[in-house]
Order: sequence, then structure tokens, then C-alpha cells
Amino acid sequence: MSHNEWHRRSDSATAVDELLDAAGATFARLGVARAAMTDVARAAGCSRATLYRYFPNREALHLGFVHRATLRIAAEITPASSTGDPAELTDLILNGIAAVRADPLLAVWFEPDNMAAPIAVSQNSELLQAMTAGLAQQLDVEHESTEEIALRGAWLLRCIVSFLAMPAEDDAVERAMVEAFVVPLLSPPADPAHHPERHQQRRRP
Repeated sequence: MSHNEWHRRSDSATAVDELLDAAGATFARLGVARAAMTDVARAAGCSRATLYRYFPNREALHLGFVHRATLRIAAEITPASSTGDPAELTDLILNGIAAVRADPLLAVWFEPDNMAAPIAVSQNSELLQAMTAGLAQQLDVEHESTEEIALRGAWLLRCIVSFLAMPAEDDAVERAMVEAFVVPLLSPPADPAHHPERHQQRRRP
């Protein structure tokens, strides 16, 4: 694709997808930390000015790539309906981690030289909001405040990044960790009467 063809594009969504595809291939080839905007523009067949028109800096490009990947994986692994069963949530988390590891364009982000990028992206409020929204669909959060749900989303995102950066010795150990230390903190009792002091304290002004 020539630079002139990019200038004539009217479908911004298609342009963004093509730029993110080029970014993913560039990250896999050079490493996330080493890939520059110039490298991505070259892979996409556009000018740097065109790339900057859609992504004002490298951080925005990183976020765009990860956000799209997160939404795609969530769409693939999230069941149509949720029973609220902790085992279902365990499977959902582990399937998400497995999907990232199975995709070379995503797995490269968690190589030692590239770890600064996913850690920085995981702090972004836009990605945290997407994670929180997905989590709220899987849990009975009727008695939870918006702040509490957001905290759970942030906790889940950080747990997933940790597992991707430092895998357990085998799948059984990883499942045991998720079951024992992640899911219980994501699935509070539906009835606040079970822990009245905790709920009163959190809602105290």
C-alpha cells in the first residue's frame, strides 16, 4: 500500500485495524521495547505523519493494540451467560491467560525485555474500565459499589499480568493459585449481611 492510498482512506476503523496489525507484526519482529513508530509506519506502508494522526505517541499505540486484543479474547472466551460459579470464573481467567500465551503477537509482550510495556499499559484507565465491565458481567455485584467493582477489575488485570510474566511451574499449580488467591477476592458474598462490618466500613464517608 502506498502513502497516497493511505491519504485517500475514508474508513478510519479499517485504517486503525491495519495499523494495529502492522504494529503487532513489528512488535513480534523487533520486540515491543525496541519497535519505534517509524518501524510500524514502514510495516504499514504509510508515513509517520499518518501513523501519528491515528496514534499520537507510542504509548497510545501500545494501548490501542492491547485494548483490541483484550476485547477480541474476551469475545472468544466469555460464555453467553454466567452462573456465578467460582469454577466458571477460574476457567475464564485461565482461558484468557492461555489465549495470550498461544498468540505469538501477544506472548512477545511478556518476554523479559518487553515487560515495561504491559506494566505501563495495565495502569491505563481505559483498559481498566474494559476489564471492570467484563468482570461485572460475570459476577453478582448487586451489593457492590462502582468503586469496589473497579478495584476488583484492577486486581484481576494485575493478577493476569503477573501470571503472564511469571508462569507457575505447571498448569495444575497455576489453577490452584487462581482458585485459592484470585477468584475468592473477585467473588464477594452476594448478601452484604455476611460481612456487615466490611460493607459499612467501605461505605463510610
